[in-house]
Amino acid sequence: MKTFRFAMWMLLAVLGMQIGSAERLEAQDLQNPSDIDSVRSAVKRAEELYKEKNFAESAKYIEVCNANFVDLVISGQRKDLAEWERLHKKLSRAAEVLAIEGAEFTPLAPWGDVFGKLREMNNGPKATAGKDPAKELKPKSEGISFTKDVAPVLVEHCGRCHVDKTTGGFTMPTYEGLMKGSRAGVVLFAGDPDGSPLIEAMVSGTMPPSGNKVPEEKVNAIKAWVKAGAKFDAEDPKANLRVLVGGPDAKAPEPPKPVEVMEATGKETVSFANDIAPILVANCNGCHYGGNRPSGGLNFTNFAGLLRGGMTGPAIEPKKGPESLLVKKLLGQAGQRMPAGGRAALKPEEIEKITKWIDEGATFDGGQRESQLESVIAKSWASKASHSELMEKRMSRARDRWKIVSPTAQLEETSNQDFHVLGNLGPAGLQQVLAAAESAAKSVRKQYRLSPKDPIVRGGITIYALKSRYDYSELGNMLEKRALPAEWSSHWKRDVLDMYIAIIPDKANAKLNESALVQQITSVWMASHEGVPKWFADGAGRAALAAAVGPNDERVKPWMLRVAQVVDEIKDVKPLIDGKLNDEDEAIVGFALVRTMQSSSMKKQYDSVVKSISGGTAFDEAFLKSIGPVEPFLSQALGKKKK
Repeated sequence: MKTFRFAMWMLLAVLGMQIGSAERLEAQDLQNPSDIDSVRSAVKRAEELYKEKNFAESAKYIEVCNANFVDLVISGQRKDLAEWERLHKKLSRAAEVLAIEGAEFTPLAPWGDVFGKLREMNNGPKATAGKDPAKELKPKSEGISFTKDVAPVLVEHCGRCHVDKTTGGFTMPTYEGLMKGSRAGVVLFAGDPDGSPLIEAMVSGTMPPSGNKVPEEKVNAIKAWVKAGAKFDAEDPKANLRVLVGGPDAKAPEPPKPVEVMEATGKETVSFANDIAPILVANCNGCHYGGNRPSGGLNFTNFAGLLRGGMTGPAIEPKKGPESLLVKKLLGQAGQRMPAGGRAALKPEEIEKITKWIDEGATFDGGQRESQLESVIAKSWASKASHSELMEKRMSRARDRWKIVSPTAQLEETSNQDFHVLGNLGPAGLQQVLAAAESAAKSVRKQYRLSPKDPIVRGGITIYALKSRYDYSELGNMLEKRALPAEWSSHWKRDVLDMYIAIIPDKANAKLNESALVQQITSVWMASHEGVPKWFADGAGRAALAAAVGPNDERVKPWMLRVAQVVDEIKDVKPLIDGKLNDEDEAIVGFALVRTMQSSSMKKQYDSVVKSISGGTAFDEAFLKSIGPVEPFLSQALGKKKK
């Protein structure tokens, strides 16, 4: 039930209910909510209480809103209609989730009924008879029409690229297509013209890319329409925009071309990871990298997004540097010069590097193309750093991270060539953890025949040694942005600069700590190799613990009992491969799979996989060579049919 409740909380977060920013209010303060702001406050307070698992109090706030919702909408301002509709969706979802916890509510009227009452008040009861609210969304008090004022602008200025065809993953031959947005996300947010990427692109001159900006009065008309709710005022939202404005039928949109990433050959003079990614992160951060709404739909979060382009089309054309939109934008040759927002122009030598990189094929040398650019940069640096340089970087990062986890606690630390231990246990406590880690490392080295002369992981492993469950939970919340499972007292995390273990050591049982660290060090060691999936690393760690303490250990028994249930709940292996299972279920399945591979019939194949990845072979290649393709093996081992 705890896992299910957490999943429900995540559902609320996905629905846009932002957590923790609301001023704390008491339920009695909202017995008679008076306006849209008070409803927003009530919803936010309900979110806080839900996160605290105070479901009864959370339900009170939702009930207050439900009971007064229709009257508030009717008495409110028509300009807020789109926001009321969004709040209605949030309240509906919140009620569904809280009902699972036993809460009961005054039924919330369907949005169509609320809208019908609005129209009835404006126009009389006959006006609503037989009307479909989905097609009657435009308030009469607003004078901007989609068909008369907005669609003609879109056809004139955006038609060639986005009405008649698909460019940059964005097609809007219809109102429905426009509101759906692009591959990069939604381009118009009803009620929020300033936050709408399409309008932002028009205002800045990014769209259209020819540099011929949409006239200000036309942009203002679209802004007014969006602010009023971005509603449709014709019969069929799937009608072609050219048809709506009286033009010829539009061509059927072309399917977007798949993104083709060309791997570096080694002959290039400019490296994406070493030369280009640092320029993009330093100069594009906030607008195209690291922001919630990438400008113009162009998202540089990873290489695939850069190659995909934005609403105006591809940003780069391999082997055509000067012709690429990215270079033209940097030079100010296509609309507004980039970077925008008053930032300094790139240095000529930086633009020259980008142009050269594109001319050489715009190839990629950063490992996983879905990795964030900062990770690509860090990985490139780490590949050339010595063990001591990388360890120093990780130690420095861990000290900074500790300030986030526990800003008021005094930091203590100790280290050797393998481990950097830090936390709030005091010097003696940290030394005990380090001793347990050294002993555990000997077991791991023995099992996998690792040289005692070499570091167990290049760059070392950070160990956060924490005094209490509260500290451990705070590390999960603050560093990993997640609630750690209640049954955990230790876990690991892999990243280039964040290779760490977190543990609440048992003060009275050194052997318990040592065996826990055998599990986590094994997982980290496995995960430090190229392409090793989390299920395999977790499974190896848990199998190592089981081998060390036996199947009757209180930590191991629940895993063995849960295996059959978890495997039965998995419908196919794709979520496991994609890392979409919850942490505990993924680890239990990995435990079962690795134990199977370590059995006498497969031990040689398992050992061959481990030996290959230890020698630098990527996991999928090593697995294919020793056992076979990963997905068919998982399907067969778990008894799942491939869909």
